[in-house]
Amino acid sequence: MEQKLFSGFLRSAGAAGLCVALACALPVLSSCAKKKEQPKVLGPSESNAVLQQFHALKKHLQQNPNDAEAWYDLADIYDQNNLFDKAAEAYKKAAQLKPEGYTYLKLGMSYDASNKPEEAVPAYEKAVKMMPFYAVAYNNLGVAYSKTGKNNKAIAAFKKAIKLNPRYATARYDLGYAYLKQADKKGAMKQYEALEKLDQGMADDLMGKIKSGKSAAEAAGA
Repeated sequence: MEQKLFSGFLRSAGAAGLCVALACALPVLSSCAKKKEQPKVLGPSESNAVLQQFHALKKHLQQNPNDAEAWYDLADIYDQNNLFDKAAEAYKKAAQLKPEGYTYLKLGMSYDASNKPEEAVPAYEKAVKMMPFYAVAYNNLGVAYSKTGKNNKAIAAFKKAIKLNPRYATARYDLGYAYLKQADKKGAMKQYEALEKLDQGMADDLMGKIKSGKSAAEAAGA
């Protein structure tokens, strides 16, 4: 297939440790999934190159439905256009044909972006099993656990992310909120003290919630 995106590079780079590139800094219990945005339409307004890639992939998959990389590349196009449900379908197909940790990570992120944490959890669980040294995957799993009411599992996942990358500010921030959800201000303060050396803005935000006595769920508007 002539028209290909760069999924091969992304997946190999993911296993090597894209923690810094993917380590988001969203204000409350943040995974690396995109915030849900208004879907774009793959039509004349899209760039010619993307449209050509999209149609080439669709045509290729009609003739080669078992090409995992083509499904992954199609999912990337859907993802980049905020068509997260379609992206999840395509990532799932790619993962079924060729199970890889980074594919499961992207599948979980698509479910997150579609506000489907229950479906994101098993995808992230497979991602961490296949990429046990990838801190971002553990943090995303922790966020999904938290959203599904599994706070103890969330704390364990955040701790694992921090063990893998002690300077992972987002994981420390998320762990602080998880502690607040259990009314453990001492645990939250420990993460605040670590954050002061990593990201003052996130540290200040966490301290504000600690002082106000709000839990992670309250802070998120749950």
